[in-house]
Amino acid sequence: MKNKEITHEEYRNKLVNVADFAVNYINTGNGYFRMRDAFNELAEQCGANKGINDEATIGRRKILAQSVCIECISRLNSHSDARLQGELYVIAEDISPRRGLHR
Repeated sequence: MKNKEITHEEYRNKLVNVADFAVNYINTGNGYFRMRDAFNELAEQCGANKGINDEATIGRRKILAQSVCIECISRLNSHSDARLQGELYVIAEDISPRRGLHR
């Protein structure tokens, strides 16, 4: 597992990439797993998966989900943005595949 921190520019590029996948998913109904995987990869790389406990980790991942939604605001109407936030929150709350066994 890499512990290399990503730069701000890398973070922004990856955030835009997740947002692109998210807009595509919301507009077409296709690409959920691509969006989910990109979100989870970004969460791992930017440290959102490193909360002091599961609740903190989920909170950090939800903040990242909000960042994705903010990136999408200009491309989605309010209903679609709210739907996206709901979808991303479900992904954010699912920390088990990334954390392995619970303590």
